[in-house]
Amino acid sequence: MSEIVESADPAAPLVTGSALKQALPAALSVMPVAMLFGVLAARSGWSVLDVLLLGLLGFTGSGQFAALPLSESGTGFFTLLLVAASINCRYLPMAISTIRRMPRSAFARACSAHMLGDEAYACERDDEPIDRMLQIRSAIFLTWVLAGAFGAVIGGVLPEDWLSKDFNLGFPASAVLFYLALSQLKARRAHIRRHQVAGAVLICLCAAASLGLILTLGPVYFWIPGVLLVALLLNGVRT
Repeated sequence: MSEIVESADPAAPLVTGSALKQALPAALSVMPVAMLFGVLAARSGWSVLDVLLLGLLGFTGSGQFAALPLSESGTGFFTLLLVAASINCRYLPMAISTIRRMPRSAFARACSAHMLGDEAYACERDDEPIDRMLQIRSAIFLTWVLAGAFGAVIGGVLPEDWLSKDFNLGFPASAVLFYLALSQLKARRAHIRRHQVAGAVLICLCAAASLGLILTLGPVYFWIPGVLLVALLLNGVRT
């Protein structure tokens, strides 16, 4: 493995204009999802501070949404922690694949890993400088945290009948996943053009592996090993 890059310059600004431009589409895409979580959390009795702290310490969209019904049913803290860890185990291979551009400092490396999300992973390039990588992750991370808190404020003042049961609250999350898929394809467009046959075979392998796991493990438990397997298959595909 190549040498890990040096630590970021402490005098560098938190987010530069070019890094913000690169992260802006992903940051905008997570805003409605974060606000949706804040609204639902406020409806469940969570305070703005609760939502803010969970966003800062957790930073896991699926884990935070899963915590809402579990907390309402009186589930213990360690059960919530186990559920969140199992949902987000996909970040382990993702973090490992970005270790070559991680800072040397243990604290900076921990912060960088904590701010890693699907959106940041989709935006970054393999040759991303450490400062720019941290700026991209910081922009998306802060957007998620602040949008969630703002959603909690909105949820506390919205009338109860404004959100009917027929309203599709899952649409923003689906839109984000669709955007991330397109971003990954766009980032690898040059590679796909050079290796069209290999790319088609790889896509078929990923689809076949996922389908096989669905048939074997069922639609509930397939996705954890499925994410790990697909990540291993795609690990050799570079931007």
